[in-house]
Amino acid sequence: MSRDGTIAIIGAGIAGAAAAHRLHAAGRRVVVLDKGRGPGGRMATRRGPDSLRFDHGAQYFTARDPLFAAVVESWAARGVAAPWGGAGRHVGTPGMTAPVRDLLDGIDLRCGRAVDRLVRDGRDWRLADAEGAALADGAAFASVLLTCPSPQSLALLAGAGHDLPGLAEVRYAPCWTLMLAHDGPPAPDAVVREDRDPDATFAWVARDGSKPGREAGGTLVAHASPAWSRASLECAAEDVAEQLLAALRDLVPLGEVRHRAAHRWRYAAVERAVGEPCLFAPETGLGFAGDGCLGPRVEFAYLSGLALAERVLGETA
Repeated sequence: MSRDGTIAIIGAGIAGAAAAHRLHAAGRRVVVLDKGRGPGGRMATRRGPDSLRFDHGAQYFTARDPLFAAVVESWAARGVAAPWGGAGRHVGTPGMTAPVRDLLDGIDLRCGRAVDRLVRDGRDWRLADAEGAALADGAAFASVLLTCPSPQSLALLAGAGHDLPGLAEVRYAPCWTLMLAHDGPPAPDAVVREDRDPDATFAWVARDGSKPGREAGGTLVAHASPAWSRASLECAAEDVAEQLLAALRDLVPLGEVRHRAAHRWRYAAVERAVGEPCLFAPETGLGFAGDGCLGPRVEFAYLSGLALAERVLGETA
């Protein structure tokens, strides 16, 4: 791999952002591409009508690892993150995407770019969309780092005739999320429900407006359990919203509902991880990072992205 070749990172979630930030700080040229409208991945904030906002993906993050704790401390000092709800929970401010945006500041980020093909060009790689059109202005990349969920990463690797051992073993649980605004009284607690019962309808219900930097009000985010989400995975979003709303009324006193919407996360939480900080093949320059490597925590995804960046830097030093 070329010492100073440009590096493509596919996926602008926390793992991709961590890798990009470290590589950029080391003086490497980095381009980050994501198929979404903005960065964040599952650290997501959805806008609704009347300036409503919902953190409909990751609800919070912990900082148990000393390295990540130092990063969170820096975010807190600059207003990018803040504690919420006790139990060591932190959130991005004013939304969950804020820490990812902070990491990507000053980095070449291209959203709305769905990469469907990796094309070998000598010792480099080029990126193409589903129609074969070149992406990233047709640039050649010495390395391509995949930080999207493993099924999507595996498809890209297979199309290029390559593999990363262990990646196919990763398993995810899906999640249907209900975003709700209502005119009733606010829930008495920030976290209304946290339930690990596999037969429960909801795994998580929280008052979104209780988070720092948000407008207070009757906004709730509810995550259906993995079992419920699997059983309803291919249902229409409006039908799911109606069913979850009916179930939520048994838990929370709701007034008139002003807004409701459901979002499906097909790859929400890792159930089986690789067990390694990252995967990297120096002979091809292909790598993978994310919570699929270490487990279902934001901080694990960050540490995985950082580990992959260090592997790349170590191989090209």
